[in-house]
Amino acid sequence: MNKVGKIFAFVGIGLLVGITATANVLSLGMFRDALQDFVFGYQVDDSAASQNRESGEALAKQIEEEGVVMVKNENNVIPFDKDVETQINVFGWSSTIWIPGGSGSGRVVKANSNSGLYANTGFLEALHKYGIETNEELTNFYKSYANSRPGYENGTLNTYDYQFHRLIEPEMGRYSDELLDNALNYSDTAVVVLGRVSGESSDAPLVQYKGSNVSSQPNDTERTYLDASLEELALLDYVASNYDKVVVVINSTNTMNLSFLDDIEGLSGCLVVGGTGVNAATGVVSVLYGDANPSGKLADTYPYDFKTNASYANSGSEGIGSYTNSSGLYPADGTTNGNVGNNSQRYDAVSYLDYVENIYVGYKWFETADAEGYWDDVDNDYGKGYDGVVQYPFGFGLSNTSFSWDIVGLNHAHNSNLAKNDEIKVTVRVTNTGEIAGKDVVELYYTPKYNKGGIEKSAINLAAFAKTALLEPGLFEDVELTFNVEDMASYDYNDANGNGIYGYELEAGDYEIKLMTDSHHLKEMSRSTATVHENPVITYKVNNPGYYYDVDSVSGLDVYNKFDTDGYDGVAIDGSDSDSNIEYMSRADFDSTFPEAKAAARAMSNNVKALNLYTAQMATADNDDSDENPTFGANNGLKVYENGKVTDLGLELGADPEHAQWDSILDQLTEAELRNLTLHGYIQTAALASVGKERHRAVDGPNQIGSFNVATFGTGFPNATLVAQTWSTKLAYDMGLALGAEARTLNYEGWYGPGINIHRSPFGGRNYEYFSEDAYLTGIMASQEIKGAKNQGVYCFLKHLVCYEQESMRDGIYVWLTEQSLREIYLKPFKLAIQVGGANGIMTSYNRIGAVWAGGSKALITGVVREEWDFQGMVLTDYADHHKFMNGDQQLRAGGDIWMDGFNNNGQYQFGSANNSNTFRQHLRAAGKHVLYGWLNAAYTQSIYDPSQDEIQVVIGKKGAPVDWWVGALYGVDVAVGVIALGLVALIIVPGLIKKNKKSEESAE
Repeated sequence: MNKVGKIFAFVGIGLLVGITATANVLSLGMFRDALQDFVFGYQVDDSAASQNRESGEALAKQIEEEGVVMVKNENNVIPFDKDVETQINVFGWSSTIWIPGGSGSGRVVKANSNSGLYANTGFLEALHKYGIETNEELTNFYKSYANSRPGYENGTLNTYDYQFHRLIEPEMGRYSDELLDNALNYSDTAVVVLGRVSGESSDAPLVQYKGSNVSSQPNDTERTYLDASLEELALLDYVASNYDKVVVVINSTNTMNLSFLDDIEGLSGCLVVGGTGVNAATGVVSVLYGDANPSGKLADTYPYDFKTNASYANSGSEGIGSYTNSSGLYPADGTTNGNVGNNSQRYDAVSYLDYVENIYVGYKWFETADAEGYWDDVDNDYGKGYDGVVQYPFGFGLSNTSFSWDIVGLNHAHNSNLAKNDEIKVTVRVTNTGEIAGKDVVELYYTPKYNKGGIEKSAINLAAFAKTALLEPGLFEDVELTFNVEDMASYDYNDANGNGIYGYELEAGDYEIKLMTDSHHLKEMSRSTATVHENPVITYKVNNPGYYYDVDSVSGLDVYNKFDTDGYDGVAIDGSDSDSNIEYMSRADFDSTFPEAKAAARAMSNNVKALNLYTAQMATADNDDSDENPTFGANNGLKVYENGKVTDLGLELGADPEHAQWDSILDQLTEAELRNLTLHGYIQTAALASVGKERHRAVDGPNQIGSFNVATFGTGFPNATLVAQTWSTKLAYDMGLALGAEARTLNYEGWYGPGINIHRSPFGGRNYEYFSEDAYLTGIMASQEIKGAKNQGVYCFLKHLVCYEQESMRDGIYVWLTEQSLREIYLKPFKLAIQVGGANGIMTSYNRIGAVWAGGSKALITGVVREEWDFQGMVLTDYADHHKFMNGDQQLRAGGDIWMDGFNNNGQYQFGSANNSNTFRQHLRAAGKHVLYGWLNAAYTQSIYDPSQDEIQVVIGKKGAPVDWWVGALYGVDVAVGVIALGLVALIIVPGLIKKNKKSEESAE
């Protein structure tokens, strides 16, 4: 064998060994990471974790105390007297299986367990901790009747709705006379607990499924899951008829129908307590016994009948339509549905959902319908008109004290003209006029000028709110409420007013701002300490021709239609160019456009079919020949992280996405690094060794760090709706601080939260993860949580972008809506969270907006998020169950960055030839910047944060190393496999090469 032959042989051996070792290290490296994340975890600073858990539990209790809404309190039944009501009867089977939150990735996890859906401290335990005795005979009766909720252990992700959403309540005939007599002798005070729980992948059904291991009660098709059952109504009627003091406690992840409070005489009090988290049920007891004066306000409208809600006909699994000609299209192409009890079930149709209620969601529907006289013919046992339709308006909540409001400052006088860029500022003096200390919420709404047949407008819109500190009797606080004139503009996507303008418009006319106790009732204000204005309604004038906002006031970038036929995605999201014939509800004629039932099934048009899945041809078409080939792997000697901390350069980059050194940093990244980073995003952002970035971990969930699947988790807070019911931006911020500190102490740098989708329907399976039916309340509360978490150096992924208000058939469902409702209702919380809260991460959703997957919508991610809002952070997909739909190539070209390919990290870019383009490489480079900026921006925010300004004190523990006993073993396996591979190369390939070379030499002779 000559020298040349030997050289080639050894080069070949080296290449093979390198390839083998690389593949081996990669696969085992991912395996190690998975074991580390899901089983063993990292070493934790126990002292810091303990301190954060202690402060977190105290905060969780305070959030619960301020988020409980007292909706009824006849004869001042609440609060109980702790010296008199020392023992009580707790009725209702749900009292024994208390609900801390919903099911799925946003759940909270019981301490010392990895089992979700159970509380460490339920209502009964909280009463006992407080020193109150409860009727154990009654509790034991419930436990013997049924000791668990059906489907509770498996959760909604692994059950059908008829398995999980099954009501358990014994019939009155099962209570023995002795049991009932003993209860009457035990106490004349009763609390009745009603519980409802829903969760990910399964909306609350529009029927009641019943039955347990001891009962075969028939299903009730006349009532929804969120209505009281016949068994519960019988229990409520019995208790109300036999007890002097009766309080109903609503422990539910979703809005329930509470009409029984008006139907049954004797139900004196009611507390809406939400999902209380792992231990904060103690806060419910604090309210019940008067240690905390209730100050919560509802974050949703509570109607007497859900059918009066404009979204009812098009919500839940019953509200979904199926295309008549979709066989063979995704997901009706043999795709399995992994979100139900039978994982081998295959989709048999392609589904769609029409948001036909337009902008009229929640209170915006009920209040606007009232303004148009839609309820004038209503006359029932509950009342006339609006009063016969809505039991408790959005923003409603009672207190055990009283407050007066006086306007003491107003920067624009009543009846004055408003300029385009004015700010409106109202200062309200809130005085406690009652006899006990309490907190109050001041709500400010606006009523825009509406021209019939023109731009759709809600009659009532939340503009600002403020919550006072705890005020002792006779004391006052001045709260300031501000908003911009621009905030009252409406989005005219179809030139409804015929003036040739498309976009945000503030039409000429009178605009009212209103101080209100809820979305329906003006605050009674008898006097004012200033001469500015004594009425709760203040009118302003916008002169002709009104104002047009074609530039985003924060980013300075152009705003225009992105979702019509001429938009980035090619098919209008309202269905106007795809033969959908969708009739959207209009204020001009609510009578004929109110959706009584979902529309008949329809065929899918060819232009929609063409976008069913992303293809190699689409990827090639998305390439731009003018794109330059970016630089990779330069040796510029720059680091953003070194010696265990972010470098000064890293902090500068985090402060400024336009910093001059960004190009030099990005030039150092290798293409292999960027492919690994963008492809494998499940609970991590991968390392970028070329610039010093380590692997970072990001985890669920919105109300508990590490609540889903991983080895370590933090405090289980009350659910997001309960947080919204506090109406306290301070508490939301404090919760963000606490979550951020726990994340860092538990070795997580990122957080999959908060969830900011809208309560479009009471039946939404994940409503518990989301704040409210209102975009402004949602966006502001989320912004405060984000600010808190960022101050601890944690980056947040807002979820889920966008129109993800439905769980049923979520995988690939087509969602159709107007661009006006998309922007004013569903995108607005994301815009606020980014531009007010400083969010630096977004998670996209499973559904489509119009014809295109949300995570692959260029109109959404590039058009709006990046080119309107100037978002510089990370965009991550949701968990990619099916790679052909949630396509990595598509999301990258749409402006996304990270593909959540799954826990086994098996994702690959599918379209090789298209991915050799400069366009693809430029997207890789952009993704690298977005990920680096998102992380570094959080690090920079932490570096300038002054913790002395905050009341809540949390600490970040020392960063923990991996639990290490098994790591060496796996690295040993790495080496062993490498040696075996090398041996195989030596035994098989080298002798062949030598033999071949020897024959060549012999031939040459």
